Amino acid sequence: MELRHLRAFRAVMQTGSTVDAAKLMGVSQPSVSRLLSELEEITGERLFMRVNGRLRPRESAELILPDIDRTLASVEGLYSKVNRTALPLRVAAPAGVVTRLFGPAVRRLLEENPRQKFVAEIMSYYETVGAVASGRIDLGFVKAPVDHPALDLIDLATVGTDVVLRKDHPLASKQEISPVDLGSEKLILLGRNRPFRVQLDQIFLQAGISPTVLVETQAVSAACSFVREGVGLTIANSLLARAEATDGLTCRPFTASARHRFMLAHLKQPSRALTLRAFAKHVGEVAQEILSQ
Repeated sequence: MELRHLRAFRAVMQTGSTVDAAKLMGVSQPSVSRLLSELEEITGERLFMRVNGRLRPRESAELILPDIDRTLASVEGLYSKVNRTALPLRVAAPAGVVTRLFGPAVRRLLEENPRQKFVAEIMSYYETVGAVASGRIDLGFVKAPVDHPALDLIDLATVGTDVVLRKDHPLASKQEISPVDLGSEKLILLGRNRPFRVQLDQIFLQAGISPTVLVETQAVSAACSFVREGVGLTIANSLLARAEATDGLTCRPFTASARHRFMLAHLKQPSRALTLRAFAKHVGEVAQEILSQ
């Protein structure tokens, strides 16, 4: 029995299929199937059964999983100590999160471990889920709902919705802003067909408002840059809205507030658990500092 047999077994337990396990391991699907067959021959046990196109673990697989997890954790922990800075921590998030949350978190982790390296990828929430599940990314910033059998989730914050506007805008004098207040305003909104945009469109429809949308964009940071230039106002989740409300911008709560739940996603058995958890802790601290401003 070799480590590759144990890794193939763990990958199938995490993903429920040899195809997804192969992606996670960076090998071919036939290779994973062969390793499972060899492991079953070595153990003398049938470890999986196929149900509705997925591999369902038998009791024998559930029994050996804790021992295999411990074995791999021990080996990978030793590898991590020997090669503590050889591999970068791979993180992913939308652009605004990378700059406003991951940036300070990276600096803080580097203060603890100056030799740590990073790879920061710009991805949508949807792309991030797939990248983490496939093993291409160690830790990703995602937005609920997320339901993937290979992932564990760390709650960061559940926030409301803010209107972002210039400090010299007349509506900046209000404590909060309603859909009716925006009826005559020029708006910069996030792209059509995204869940949040669909919610906003429904809110305006229910209020009898036909919003004037001058610009559509895919990033809160981009929307706020247009606000800064006086093009109009934007509406965004409170976490990124407050992170981007700099250089003459301010935020006011949107009364018809949709809720946004943000999390960090990682594999159930991450290979660099200590570094990952340390970085996640710093990201959480940065998020709470932004929300407390």
